[in-house]
Amino acid sequence: MYVQGKCYKCGGILAVDDAEDASVCPFCKKPFIVGKAIEKYNETSHDDIGPIKTSYNYDSDFVVERSILIRYNGYTKSEVRIPDGITVIGETAFQGMNNIETVYIPEGVELISEGAFSGCKNLHSIYISEGVETIDRDVFNGCISLKNVVLPESVKNIEASAFTGCTSLESVNIPQNIELLPWRIFEGCTSLKYIVIPSRVKTIEDYAFAECTALEEIKFERMHSDEEASEGIIRIGMNAFRNCTALSGVNIPDTVKYIGNQAFRGCSSLKKLFIPAGIKAIYPLAFADCTGLEQVIFEGETELYRGSNPYKYEKNSATFYNCPKLLNVTYSKLQKNYWAFPAYMRSKEPVYIESGVCRYCGGEFKGLFDKVCSVCKAPKDY
Repeated sequence: MYVQGKCYKCGGILAVDDAEDASVCPFCKKPFIVGKAIEKYNETSHDDIGPIKTSYNYDSDFVVERSILIRYNGYTKSEVRIPDGITVIGETAFQGMNNIETVYIPEGVELISEGAFSGCKNLHSIYISEGVETIDRDVFNGCISLKNVVLPESVKNIEASAFTGCTSLESVNIPQNIELLPWRIFEGCTSLKYIVIPSRVKTIEDYAFAECTALEEIKFERMHSDEEASEGIIRIGMNAFRNCTALSGVNIPDTVKYIGNQAFRGCSSLKKLFIPAGIKAIYPLAFADCTGLEQVIFEGETELYRGSNPYKYEKNSATFYNCPKLLNVTYSKLQKNYWAFPAYMRSKEPVYIESGVCRYCGGEFKGLFDKVCSVCKAPKDY
């Protein structure tokens, strides 16, 4: 349970979980012992803390301990105005309250804790004031009526699954201070059509936008690397945009270094891809089942990984597995990575046979009698 504590290193007043042994102060970023922080707060006089922690008369529907909203009991009210003086909205404080339709969060709230509004199926509007710094995991998970969200620029951290399954969500902004889009943050937001990725975001984690079937456009604020700046996306995680079936084009920034397993798998509306030279590695099945993909251009010599687990990768780890229209590939390492482009190589097979080279990759044969390809080691079988 959250209780009030005081950082004995910088003096900051904060909410701490008394079940934990230690934590990190959000103000000075230094670790502290939870029990000691609680003792420090209890030793402090009210004059030192200030009157705002004790001077509010809360509605009886709000269960409040000091400045932490523990639970809301207004089971018949559709509109909720969280009172002034609250600094933390506690874990699962409003969880599963289907009567709630609109919520107003005032200035002064710094933390919205894990699962605070999860499963509020009729919540369609949330107004969050400046000052909130952290939106914890699962905060709006399963809020299927939530349509538009405006997050204040004070938000520095959004945790995993914060908006998972918000199937009516049409628009949401990502604040400029965010550096990480965590695991499953917008998974299953099937009405989300457009997203802007701020320049400070370095990682889009696994399943971040998976199953966002209406997503048509992704805009990256920083497209190009800059030696004087460390901004820009570096890693696109596993299944990050899987089955975004409306995504017809994506401009991958040249700041990206890694594209994870199945990152764009099932993006069936993609037609053309440009792979910047800065990308060091693309992992198995990254663009598998992109059934509308017609052209891929590699600017550099990006490494393509086959994968070592035949069961995990369905015994076929081709980067462009089941891309039947992909017959136009520009890639300096094409021959070496023939396996990654099944449709392209099949389309070239008659030409390769006529030219007397390997039907699978176009490599030259070696050997006097039992000839094998010098590239893929396949025996000559025609």
